[in-house]
Amino acid sequence: MKKNRLMLAFTLVTMLMVQPILAQQSTSNAMMKSMMSGMNKMMGMKMTGDPDHDFAMMLKMHHQSAVDMSDLEIKQGKNAQVKAMATKIKASNQKEIKELDQFLSSHKPMSSSSKLGQTGMEIMHGGKHSMNGNVDHDYASMMAQHHQQGIDMARAFLKEGKTSSMKTLANKVISEQTKELADLKKQETSLKG
Repeated sequence: MKKNRLMLAFTLVTMLMVQPILAQQSTSNAMMKSMMSGMNKMMGMKMTGDPDHDFAMMLKMHHQSAVDMSDLEIKQGKNAQVKAMATKIKASNQKEIKELDQFLSSHKPMSSSSKLGQTGMEIMHGGKHSMNGNVDHDYASMMAQHHQQGIDMARAFLKEGKTSSMKTLANKVISEQTKELADLKKQETSLKG
């Protein structure tokens, strides 16, 4: 009986110690799933050959995965600075998704021989991030990679893009996400522990 109580106490203590670790890993896995879901949607997207249309579609999906990852950080993160970054990233991406929706509803795709879709897929497969189970660190790491991919996609688009509104948005993405990328990398390093 004494042995059973000791075993029960040991099991309960172990569960209490492991539960926060599992919760963090679960959140990190959810962020990874969100990022992968966005990539899978982009890979399944039918390319029109119109660089402006294809960029708008890819960027919309890319931004939605950033919103989804940010939601997880906002709900489950502990670091106030990282949560504030997530809130800002979410708001700016939601605003740009509305702009992209407006563009897509009014823009008729023109067929061309753009390779933007192929380039975009190559960009999405590149990059690495380090995960350690800390939701704040993992968000900073994954969002840093996500931002780098967005910057690379916008730069690739600028080589082929035609419409001024999408070129303006691409330049805005490059400018804003380059600044945020530096902050994300600082947070990733400081939370590496």
